[in-house]
Amino acid sequence: MLALLVADDPRRSADRILTNLIQIHQAQGGAILRLRKDQVEVWLSAGLSLAAGAELPVRWADHRDEVTAGRAVVEPGFALFPAMLDDEIVAALYLAQPEGLAPGDARVFGAAIAQAVRAADTPAAPRWVPEPNPTEQTRLQLMSLLQQHEWNIAEVARLLGVTRRTVYLRLRSFGIERKHVPKIYKKMPVPE
Repeated sequence: MLALLVADDPRRSADRILTNLIQIHQAQGGAILRLRKDQVEVWLSAGLSLAAGAELPVRWADHRDEVTAGRAVVEPGFALFPAMLDDEIVAALYLAQPEGLAPGDARVFGAAIAQAVRAADTPAAPRWVPEPNPTEQTRLQLMSLLQQHEWNIAEVARLLGVTRRTVYLRLRSFGIERKHVPKIYKKMPVPE
């Protein structure tokens, strides 16, 4: 179910979840802290002042043991929740000045945030790109040359290194109807 909450862009999904949490709990702002060995980094934040952002490492250092053990820390002015997948802590969720805090909601959202952080850390699988069809490439090349040279068959044949008859045969095989482009402007000598 959590995989459904995390779209193709996990960071954007986490941003939506964090924004909803801030609104639900009427917090002044929030952040997602990603754990890196013994350090923590601000992975995403919303609505935090510079002073509140600067306090994040201090808050983390003071409460690291409780949060990494899977326990929430709720104190006057802030709340810090573990974002866990199964029994492993992936990130931490920080809310500044929350009102009407419901720790149960934060756990559910924390699991979705953990899923997003994990998905962002996982390299994307390469997408399958179909092999180009050589016949289609030839047709597109022929159409491009014909349009560039105002449907001058002799010029296109010369550029392709084939005869005019071959160009006509290719037009027929691709089902392309020949266009007759009128020459509106004839080359006229410019008076000196």
